[in-house]
Amino acid sequence: MTKANPESPRQVAKVFRSFFSGKDCLIACLLALTTPAQAAILRPFTQITAGTVRLADLFDNLGSTPDRVLGAAPAPGARITVASPQLAAIARDFNVDWRPQTGGERAVVERRGDVLPQSRITEALREVLAANGAPDLFDVASPDIQPVLLPAGSSATPAVSQLSYDPQAARFTALVSVAVPDAEAIQIRVSGQVIPMAITAITAARLPPGHLVTASDVRPARVRAALLRGASAVVPQDAVGMAARHDLTAGQVLTLADLVRPALIARGALVRMSLDSDGLSLSAQGIAAEAGAQGDRIHVENPLSRRIVLAEVTGPGEVRVAPRAATVTQVSAP
Repeated sequence: MTKANPESPRQVAKVFRSFFSGKDCLIACLLALTTPAQAAILRPFTQITAGTVRLADLFDNLGSTPDRVLGAAPAPGARITVASPQLAAIARDFNVDWRPQTGGERAVVERRGDVLPQSRITEALREVLAANGAPDLFDVASPDIQPVLLPAGSSATPAVSQLSYDPQAARFTALVSVAVPDAEAIQIRVSGQVIPMAITAITAARLPPGHLVTASDVRPARVRAALLRGASAVVPQDAVGMAARHDLTAGQVLTLADLVRPALIARGALVRMSLDSDGLSLSAQGIAAEAGAQGDRIHVENPLSRRIVLAEVTGPGEVRVAPRAATVTQVSAP
């Protein structure tokens, strides 16, 4: 009779490992068959542009579950937060294959909005104010205009529905309506000030006294009329060729009081006097008794006759004596 040889402890351990390894695989397969896979995936954050919130805004991979409208979207620029209990109820009511795992899940839905440019509101105010007694040239200062958010991609036209304007105080209050497509109009109340403006010349750089102004020295600018201090405004082309009466800083608003016509003749300078009369032209040399700019009438002495006459400055070193010009005085011989 043959005696069976018992297996070694090492062989026994190997058999147990094989048994339990196979058992683990079997358990894993059973769990896979008995535990349903969640097809839907929660979307923690969604940005929308539409006016409604849909099921697909909360869950991805809906599979055969049809997308549905859940309710109205938040206002443009606002957001709503859907907590775990609400998410579970929505999933249950609409047969979405999703269940909360921790109870802390949530979904945030934000509606994108576009800011209405403030310039659109200001332009609407300008049109109404211009028709109700505002100056010909003015700006509108309305620091209290709040940003207006519109649905993304929409176009809106603001219109002033009410206006109260005091020309003496240059102040106004207005009700502005902003029509929004497929939504109720947005009403905003604004107040502000009407600022009279003027077009004038300002210096492009510092100009010392007596500087002859060129085209590159000045540029046009729209400035508050109050900066003119009641003086006459100067357009750039009128400033060219004039001289600075005093020191002018860069960016300074120019008025007529800041400029003088440049002197073409200095006091005591030799000048050429011309006289045209009855087709006859005469010229002689004279001495300027005073300085003069273009078009000025100055006293000029005739060194030969020692008489002083009035003459008009016509250019650098030149004057014109009118026919039968009266002699002002006669200089005594030394």
